[in-house]
Amino acid sequence: MCLTIPLKIKAIKKEMAELSDGRKVSIALIKSPRVGDWILHTNGYLIKKISSNEADEINKLLNSYSVADSTKISLRLVKTFEAAARGNLKKADIKYLLDLDRPIELQALYSEANIIRKTNIKDHICIHGLVEFSNHCCNNCHYCGLRRDNKKNNLFRMGIDEIINVCDQIVNDRGYKIIVLQSGDDFWYDDDKLTALVKGIKEKCRVFLYLSIGDRSLGTYRQLKRAGANGVLYRFETSNSELYAKLHPGKILKERLDNLRAMEKMGFTISTGSIIGLPGQTVDDLANDILLMKELGAFMPSMGPLIPSQNTPLAQAKIIDFNLLLKMIAAVRLVMPTARIPVTTAMETIGGADSRHQAFRAGANSVMFNLTPDKYRKHYNIYDNKFYDKEKKYEHWALFKGDLSYQMLEDELKVKI
Repeated sequence: MCLTIPLKIKAIKKEMAELSDGRKVSIALIKSPRVGDWILHTNGYLIKKISSNEADEINKLLNSYSVADSTKISLRLVKTFEAAARGNLKKADIKYLLDLDRPIELQALYSEANIIRKTNIKDHICIHGLVEFSNHCCNNCHYCGLRRDNKKNNLFRMGIDEIINVCDQIVNDRGYKIIVLQSGDDFWYDDDKLTALVKGIKEKCRVFLYLSIGDRSLGTYRQLKRAGANGVLYRFETSNSELYAKLHPGKILKERLDNLRAMEKMGFTISTGSIIGLPGQTVDDLANDILLMKELGAFMPSMGPLIPSQNTPLAQAKIIDFNLLLKMIAAVRLVMPTARIPVTTAMETIGGADSRHQAFRAGANSVMFNLTPDKYRKHYNIYDNKFYDKEKKYEHWALFKGDLSYQMLEDELKVKI
């Protein structure tokens, strides 16, 4: 579910608690709350008591940049923020934001994005679970370690019942409400297997289910929607059709975009976005990527840096500066104020230990934990040295069970689970 800013209980009267910021919330879900307790809350309810040390840790994670002194930033940047507030950012404005390099103006950009996040979706950091169930792929994308011609992969496939049981444990034992099922383009999982998989998960679990299974027919996606799938994670990867064709032999960008538009019409919640740092990619391309995410109505804009992978044509590609990722997050937040912007594993791989904190401060508001069983996870090598969070502290802080937790999620997603 969601991680929120910790507050202290100031007073308790009947079934309501007054918190340190003055708001009043129900105590119905908490056992024996007391004045002075540190708590987490959401949607008008206390959801968890935490220690003061945990409160300090969460506050450090979610604290914001101080608001920049407007007298020290350019008039153009001020006017760009004003245009964003009116919902009127143009491509030239986005390119300008992506080209910023003065520290004071970067601070101003990240601070503005974070204010927009807080204004529109509060201090909620949402938690998703990821299960990678097959690293077989029939495609030969130049950047991807799962590509067909990489003969050094240790290939695996999880069985249908095995995947269902993993999801059962993730949802019913650990409390996850949103799962992404991801694989290469592996047609061993035909329509019947995928339908059985989705139905089997939905029979055992009350969960919002994203599918990230690549290029399938629209008929397949319709069938999976009827079976109970809720969303698709299906990146367009670049808005530049020539660059797309170079990186994806035999593939055409228009077909991918047509699929995304058709999936949205089917009722899928859309997660899509670009790869940042592709050879030959320009700032113009990145600005177009952001505008395309908006046009496609992406509920969850999903972006990540290119990370070189061994045994691929782009094995020697350069890794981009992490600040460009933060600028992309902030620019997306200005363009799409209510979007759910995840901190992706690839971001954390190049950004290091503090990258999640920096991304939240720049406007991101969700995180995806890899829940693939250990024996398979190490073989899902889309790129090298993939980040893995062993501790998953947020599980303790942000996941809770019960009908109310589902009601909150359904209210946000505008869909029954």
